[in-house]
Amino acid sequence: MKRFCFDCFVLLALCFAVVPCAWAAQPKEADQAEMKVDLVQDLHWKDHHFAMTNWFYGYKRNDPAAQVELLAERGYQGVMLSLKDDPGRWKQLPAYLEALKKHNMHLTAIHVRFYIEDGTYPQVIKDKLPLLKDSKAVLIPSVGSRKKADRRDPEATATAVKILREMSDDAKKFGVGGIAPYMHINNWVETIDDNIRIAKLVDRRNVGVMFHLHHWQAVGNRDMDKLREDLIKAKPYLMAVVIQGTDKDKATHKIVGEGSFDMAPLVKTLREMDYRGPLGTMGYTQSSDIPGKLDRAYKAWEKIKTETAPTKSKRGTSNQE
Repeated sequence: MKRFCFDCFVLLALCFAVVPCAWAAQPKEADQAEMKVDLVQDLHWKDHHFAMTNWFYGYKRNDPAAQVELLAERGYQGVMLSLKDDPGRWKQLPAYLEALKKHNMHLTAIHVRFYIEDGTYPQVIKDKLPLLKDSKAVLIPSVGSRKKADRRDPEATATAVKILREMSDDAKKFGVGGIAPYMHINNWVETIDDNIRIAKLVDRRNVGVMFHLHHWQAVGNRDMDKLREDLIKAKPYLMAVVIQGTDKDKATHKIVGEGSFDMAPLVKTLREMDYRGPLGTMGYTQSSDIPGKLDRAYKAWEKIKTETAPTKSKRGTSNQE
């Protein structure tokens, strides 16, 4: 009888010890979202910070080598080229690729553009895809409509899906990393919900979404709970994130580290949901002292990462994640 009681006591003790550990091991709701896309680049935002070349619209615009050198000197690991459907910009692609190779930097993504009414994506992009072979760069198309088609219009939707599937096929053929439409105010794909809806309809492992903080704000979003909700909702399809400094009460174009918007909740949500893709900064409208602003923006981003990193308790476990 004593032996039986002792065995029962040991069993109960083990149960109480194991159950809390099992609870602790359960992934958070955000972590459980099954990925619907493949992040083939292996460029984790904690270690990879890129800059969009719209930083250079008013500074060394036609000098890819100087742009890349400037970014490399300030610590950026990658670049998102803003080429859209402009043949003049696409002519600069070889120079960008050469400069990136020289400085051991990544071509993270390319901002491109197509219009639904054309029924396909621009030939200038198709012609340059061989230069991107096995680059794993993500193409991020602005999806426009010259006729301002309704975003729920069945014909426009079917055409957009067709074009994105065509891009998906070509991306696979040339070893490009995927397709993630650019959420942009007044575009046909305007919001993160538009982006997710289309990604679901395309239903390809290499077609996902990008999240752009400025354009999330530009359509009227301000609530930080909604920011978290939208990021978690996008997580299964999320291939890239773009941020910039802004204000909490309106969408403004500032550099990271400036403005009243608190970046910490966004970054903490990325950690919580275990986002593993790249994150970068845009510099649209920036003009004076671009070298200095790029330097301050990069240092501000590193500071934000440090300040939002999970801390360790005395037992070595995180008290944040």
